[in-house]
Amino acid sequence: MENDTDFKEHSIKLTTEYLEKYPDAASQYCKTKEKQIANIEKNFNKIISPGDPTTKPDILVSEVLESLFDYDVSKRDEIQKQYNDQKQTEMMIGELLERYIAKEGEIYGWAFSGECIKAVDFIKKDGDKLIKLQIKTSDNTENSSAKAIRDDTPIIKWFRRFSSPKTKTPVLKKNGELAKTGLTPKEYEKILETGNYNTFTQPDYNWENFPDDDLVKVLSEEGFREFINKHIETIKSDL
Repeated sequence: MENDTDFKEHSIKLTTEYLEKYPDAASQYCKTKEKQIANIEKNFNKIISPGDPTTKPDILVSEVLESLFDYDVSKRDEIQKQYNDQKQTEMMIGELLERYIAKEGEIYGWAFSGECIKAVDFIKKDGDKLIKLQIKTSDNTENSSAKAIRDDTPIIKWFRRFSSPKTKTPVLKKNGELAKTGLTPKEYEKILETGNYNTFTQPDYNWENFPDDDLVKVLSEEGFREFINKHIETIKSDL
């Protein structure tokens, strides 16, 4: 995103205007307008790649793995490295998810707010209101601060994948109407449209429930993976 000046300026403008009106929503990194601008510029210019481990592994974990699961002691260093690489890669995928949505969402009015607004990644003007969106890679990685509401508009939360896909059985109320409990809006609408009240399996991914009627049409798991593969080719020579 480092070369997208218009998108960066749009993101800075919406973010700083919002935080000027609601200063309590500013994160600890962005208490002043100058810091807000600097934070967004830093995020736009950042080259996303796996970082080096910042913590020392607990040797006891390795010893228990070897004792309990018969891991080869001679491969301890290799296993520790694989674990560290996996954690760094998971973090990288989370950042790339933001980049992918930013890339596709720019033309639909979305702005990337960096780390400036508590529990918020993207914002978008909707008339006199501002839509606030938090995204996560998985449904089990929600930040506890996301539950906070900073003004009269709630934070919309969306995640890319279901960590534990499960079966769902539509339930009818006593009056015969379909209950919304446990169903996503899209699942509810689909059941009403098809008249199929049979038990179904929840999909692995949540793209069809992205909370923007226009952007949802262009986002997909396939598109995200293609975006990641192109990014890997770009940074591979530096790893």
